Amino acid sequence: MVPAGRCDQSMMNSICFVVTTPFAVNAFLLTHLKALADRYAVTLCVNRTLYPLSDRIDPRIRVIDLPITRDVSLCNDLHVLRLLMAQFRAERYTAVHSITPKAGFLAMLAARLTGIRLRHHTFTGQVWATKSGFPRLLLKMCDQFIVHTATQVFSDSSSQCQFLEKEEVVNPGGISLLGPGSIAGVDIEHFRPNSSIRHRIRAAWGISEDMCVFLFVGRLARDKGIFDLVQAFTTVAAENQRVELWLVGPDEEHLSRLLKEEHRPGVGQIRWLGSTVYPEHYMASVDVLVLPSYREGFGSVVIEAAACGATTVAYRITGVIDAVIEGQTGILVDCGNVDALAAAMLDLSNDPVKRRQLGHQAKDRVSATFTSKTVTDAWIQFYKSVL
Repeated sequence: MVPAGRCDQSMMNSICFVVTTPFAVNAFLLTHLKALADRYAVTLCVNRTLYPLSDRIDPRIRVIDLPITRDVSLCNDLHVLRLLMAQFRAERYTAVHSITPKAGFLAMLAARLTGIRLRHHTFTGQVWATKSGFPRLLLKMCDQFIVHTATQVFSDSSSQCQFLEKEEVVNPGGISLLGPGSIAGVDIEHFRPNSSIRHRIRAAWGISEDMCVFLFVGRLARDKGIFDLVQAFTTVAAENQRVELWLVGPDEEHLSRLLKEEHRPGVGQIRWLGSTVYPEHYMASVDVLVLPSYREGFGSVVIEAAACGATTVAYRITGVIDAVIEGQTGILVDCGNVDALAAAMLDLSNDPVKRRQLGHQAKDRVSATFTSKTVTDAWIQFYKSVL
């Protein structure tokens, strides 16, 4: 592990965050890390080869490149565990805080074995929620192990807390939220309506203002419902030619070729935009976010798009039901019902007044409830109380 900068941690409390991919850091942690760095020495351990780390990360954060991966690899996982234990022994952090499943398993174990007093983990959704049989049991046991080795665990939505209690991953009352929900809230200075960016991007691609543009932001993965989305969009485009779909996010499962085969040639324009550290530019340029995910902890992209004035069509699942007020800030349909997903998308594509109204109401809700300042203040108050 090679540090990209170093803080003097000898005179102040220190916190080490462990995350698998910079994608999660960019989406969830930038504001929190900056605020915590005002009071504590903050280190971030993350695999910088998986995704670009945002240039907005505070320069006071010590960034350590950790070769952790999402997939299970016994040899590599043991190597990462040894690296974390060596790092924790050398620095003697006051607290370790992990996010994402693999990071939670390895970081909580390493922190426990090296005697770190405060061990915190935030759940952002359950990998096993959509699985069955032995894989579900094994992955669920991993989450139970995280709970057992951590001193305190959090989730990013009320419905996820209830789900984890119902599944007996945590005891009743054994998990809580930091703030109103959402792991990060929304930085409304960056995520906001921006007519100049909207006009520039649409003009560059020859997209008129009356065209309805749908957006997906996230990993191009099966459990994100990406095949459902392409199928639903093809149905919509066959009925309404004034639509486009933009796909933003890394293709970690190498699904692009299969997805392009799923989309009928000449039926609607799909733009494959890849990874970005500025999703707010696309969110300000579209009309509707679509999130057909089969599992989410909260659905942060929903409130980020809402802050930019876009409404959402999504599956009615744990986490997302906290991010969307059905019929007021977006439209929810039964999980896996591609026909209902297409019908909701078609309805909004044909009704610009409705989608603008829902988008306006969604923006107002974010400003009142889910700003990053609100959530960051909750993180600061928590760490002030335990350090």
